[in-house]
Amino acid sequence: MRPAAPAGSSPRLLLALATGFVVILVLLPIAQLVETVLREGTGTSTLILSSPEVRTAAVNSVVLSVAVMLLAVPLGTAMALGLRRTDVPARAFWRVAVLLPVLVPEFVLGYSWTQAYGRAGFTDALVGVHWQGVLGPGGVLAVLVANTAPVAYLLAAVGLATRAEPDLERAAQASGAGGATVMRTITLPLLRPSIAAASVLVFVLSLQSFAVPQVMGAPAGFTTLTTTIYADLSFASDPLSFVEAVALALVLVLLTAAVVAPADAMLGPRLRVTRVAEPAAAPLGRRPSTGRWVAAGLGGYLVVAVGLPLLALLSAAITRAVGLPPRPGNWTLDNFRLVIDQRSIEALGRSVALAVLAASLLVVIGACVALLEHRRFGRGMATLSILTLALPGSTLAVALLITYGRWLAGSLVLILLAYLAKLWALAHRPITGALDRLVPEELYAARASGATWLTAMRTVALRPMAPALLGAWLVCFLTALHEVTMSSMLYGPGSETLAVIVLNSQELGRIGPTAALSVLLTLLMVVPALPLWLLSRRLRVARAGHAGSDTGNDSATDPALRGSARAY
Repeated sequence: MRPAAPAGSSPRLLLALATGFVVILVLLPIAQLVETVLREGTGTSTLILSSPEVRTAAVNSVVLSVAVMLLAVPLGTAMALGLRRTDVPARAFWRVAVLLPVLVPEFVLGYSWTQAYGRAGFTDALVGVHWQGVLGPGGVLAVLVANTAPVAYLLAAVGLATRAEPDLERAAQASGAGGATVMRTITLPLLRPSIAAASVLVFVLSLQSFAVPQVMGAPAGFTTLTTTIYADLSFASDPLSFVEAVALALVLVLLTAAVVAPADAMLGPRLRVTRVAEPAAAPLGRRPSTGRWVAAGLGGYLVVAVGLPLLALLSAAITRAVGLPPRPGNWTLDNFRLVIDQRSIEALGRSVALAVLAASLLVVIGACVALLEHRRFGRGMATLSILTLALPGSTLAVALLITYGRWLAGSLVLILLAYLAKLWALAHRPITGALDRLVPEELYAARASGATWLTAMRTVALRPMAPALLGAWLVCFLTALHEVTMSSMLYGPGSETLAVIVLNSQELGRIGPTAALSVLLTLLMVVPALPLWLLSRRLRVARAGHAGSDTGNDSATDPALRGSARAY
């Protein structure tokens, strides 16, 4: 049972603050986007949208997103089903390892694939094998599948934890049903809402992707709507280029809204399961050795998707020159010395400061929206949070530039506003999930004892919600730290982030320095993630021990995992 929405002056203040945030950072910029297109005239916009280049980019975007969805969702679901088995060796390790592609910045993962599998790349130098099509639609597809499969895995794992019926599956097997029959008739039907949600999410994430198509597709002439918007804003000199960028941004708004809004309305209630997850494991079936094959498959996938690319990236960063074999005699740290200069250090400081400030503000905003979600307009705000998260960063960047560019163009403030506008769902969804698990009677008792609404929330709700708050902050921090789409369109002199510097270095063809910068940015993502994750896990264990619960042993029922999936 969910705690009742509080009443009084404090909720009214929260409602005013949340409404002001939504209007200023979401609704007004989108309205300005529409107004700009209408002001330029429907004839001009129609002419722009009917051009062969735009049609090609639009078709590429939709076909690419559908292809990624058709590959990533089955892959992520298969990983969740495989890791459900108790006979998988080192199962706890694999549950964390499959999320590694999410920790690597998207454009770094794309660039590392070019260094690993391209001509004269890592595998070419070692065994004489390279992938001719790594630069082009094939490479873009492969990297986006590797990057979004963990998202599908998270949603499928949460669906298994909250919707699966292990006793029913075992009963079916005891009645003579084979593993495939049990999967087809029991497990997958129960997972349909989670699989549908994963399909929608993977589609819109691929539709809004900019970094991978820019790094791997643009050099081969493969364009998407997002890379076309970036080119119009960054390189084109034609006055109509800005109008084209605005029109394409509006097209992405309409496409995303057409997919996300009905999906959230239909799937949202079905995904909000409040019953306690079953701690029982999945039935092993008749082949207990299958667990070793699951571990072997996961290991092979991670080696190809992340291991070899990151190793190739490190090799390019420490090798003296392009084309030299990666032997110890050719190793050097000159590339790192070259890139660790005043500009990159200042960019690093800006990136960390923006990420810390954005994450802190987003947790406050997410908590406000979560508290108001079951009031009159709360559900609409929750849907809007998902819609803004699904909107391409290029669209929000253009909208904010039109609305506030005359005062804030090229400043860190505008980049911060873009982070807040896009990422508030990452904080709102984990906090909402934590509120769902609060015991409402404890809040009622505190209020009945004379505590104010704020005191009751601080003394009763804050302690059990600490893991969700920390998890939400961590997700927002890491996402803001490697964000490149909006930053690359909104930065000015003196406001570059480290991700923008890496992207600019890649566009200039500086292989060694770009690899060194990419290694540093990846370390910047992974190093803080591990201790914060351990702290979050310690808080969860302490809370479980305090409550006397024994359901936290299986990480499939881990609240942090459910919170991460809600965030996505």
